Amino acid sequence: MRNIICHYHIYKNSGTSFDVLLEKNFKDRHIAFDGPFPFFTIDQEQLSKVIARKQNVIAFSSHQIQLPVPASLEFRVIPVVFVREPLLRIQSIYRFKRSHFDGTSTSKAAGKLSFDDWIQYCIEAPHEFSIISNAQTRFLGGVYNQKSLMLRRDGYIQHDLTQAVRNISNVTLLGRTEYFDEDVGEFPKILQEFNIDFEVFDIKPQNTTSGDTSSSMAEKLDSIKLAITDQNYQALMNANAQDRELFEEATRIIKHRRSQSI
Repeated sequence: MRNIICHYHIYKNSGTSFDVLLEKNFKDRHIAFDGPFPFFTIDQEQLSKVIARKQNVIAFSSHQIQLPVPASLEFRVIPVVFVREPLLRIQSIYRFKRSHFDGTSTSKAAGKLSFDDWIQYCIEAPHEFSIISNAQTRFLGGVYNQKSLMLRRDGYIQHDLTQAVRNISNVTLLGRTEYFDEDVGEFPKILQEFNIDFEVFDIKPQNTTSGDTSSSMAEKLDSIKLAITDQNYQALMNANAQDRELFEEATRIIKHRRSQSI
């Protein structure tokens, strides 16, 4: 059976850095693709057609493909997903949209406002709130050929956390942005089980807007808490309760797998 890697690229979750590694390892046998619009999604059947047409390709990357992986008797998908501490992800989105205007109202607001004021803007604007509320659970909580469920409750957006946890539990190459080097360092021996050679090259972080790479995750979170009002901080914590739990669950899964491989 043909073994192929599919990178489920979540925006601002170190996916660009991982794509550089895929390109270095597989060159033209790695392709990145998305649909024509930012809101476009590529379901499992559509992804299967892309894979079938690209017989020479080993690795595929897309922001718009959805878990769970496609079912096939012709190929086996080895999924790659990076999750991120949600408040650090939101700060990264703000910095990126502030420095790279993309034509959206979110980016326009980021260019004018402080981080605290931008958070307040996203909280108050119904069409912007989903950017800062459980976005990773939404991306990872789908079922076959369907997006994740969504419910607005008590002013917050909730998705199917149970399904998101189930999906990441089946991700072969699971990593965390905050521990990128450590987690990706485990990938070569995992891929050897599928007869895929993969080398971890020394690369600089790609597409990053933060120069603060030496601080710990706790220190970075403390800096966010100091940068915004207590009210906005608590609102962010409440709005991302599912994403925080998802990150903790990813950490538990990764640590359990490592303990089993020793």
